[in-house]
Amino acid sequence: MNTDGWLHRLLVALSGITLILVVAYIILEQDNRSVQAEVNRRQQFINQSIQFNRVNDALIRALATTAVNDKDDKLRDLLAQNGITINAKTGAAVATPGPRATDIPALGDKRQ
Repeated sequence: MNTDGWLHRLLVALSGITLILVVAYIILEQDNRSVQAEVNRRQQFINQSIQFNRVNDALIRALATTAVNDKDDKLRDLLAQNGITINAKTGAAVATPGPRATDIPALGDKRQ
C-alpha cells in the first residue's frame, strides 16, 4: 500500500509536468507565429522597396533626359531640389548621396 501511494504521486507529478510543458509549447508556438508574420511583412516591404527603386531610377532618368532635351530649367530645378543633378555632358541623372543605411534606425531601434 505504501508503494502505491508514492507511485500514484509520481504519476500525478509527471502528468502535471507534461501538462505544463504542453501549455508552454502552445504559448511559444503562438509567439513564434507572430514573430514569423512580422518577419514576412518586413521581407515583403524590402522586396517592394527594391521594385519601387527600379521604377524611381527609370523615372528620374526619363525626367533628366527630358530636362536636357527640352532645356527645361524648371524641371532641372525640381530635380535639383530633390537631390538629383544632371551631368551636362551626357544628360544622365546623378543622385547626390542620401543617408547611409547605418544612419537609418532599424525597426524597433530605440535610438531615435
